[in-house]
Amino acid sequence: MRPVCRRCLRPEGFCVCDLLPTLTPRTRVVILQHPREARLAICSAWLTHVALAGSELYQGIRFGDHPRLQGLCAAPGTALLFPGAGATPASRLAAAPPATLVVIDATWPQAQKMLRANPSVAALPRIGIEDAAPSGYGGLRREPEEGHLATIDAVAEALSALEQDPRRYAPLRAAFRRAVELQVACARGQRHSPRHRPGWTPPGGGDQA
Repeated sequence: MRPVCRRCLRPEGFCVCDLLPTLTPRTRVVILQHPREARLAICSAWLTHVALAGSELYQGIRFGDHPRLQGLCAAPGTALLFPGAGATPASRLAAAPPATLVVIDATWPQAQKMLRANPSVAALPRIGIEDAAPSGYGGLRREPEEGHLATIDAVAEALSALEQDPRRYAPLRAAFRRAVELQVACARGQRHSPRHRPGWTPPGGGDQA
């Protein structure tokens, strides 16, 4: 086993913590991660979580019996970061940003499944992003439509718009781009790295059935 960074949980040769700050956003970020995403070597949700003080990350598919999440969904000021019709651009909410932003970390088919399985999450007011830079995944992973982003990219763009400070969260996107570059170099045979991260399960996961 190669040495692994205790912060980003990546092999030390693939660590990007020197680029990844620790920031305290005005809006709490709560990430709901599909279990399959947690096993991928490029795990933008975990990088988001370690970079944002006060953030929460829960792994699962169904969260109907998750008291913490259900409490947040019932509380005023909680919104869902999700693109599509009916989503309010984050930039329009800068004067009154949400207290909590729920984010789904999954492929788009998985995310749709999670929304169907969690009506309290699906019912939250939705926030979208306008004029974002392309996904930091580059050639490593293809997004289904233009404007769809990796979790860390989407959160950085949303917080930047809510706080009207585009430079504050730019390092998150830069660190993720570097992580992708390292992984692409590995895939091209320049280095060898496992496709999956070391085994890890966050606390308080939902029903994964």
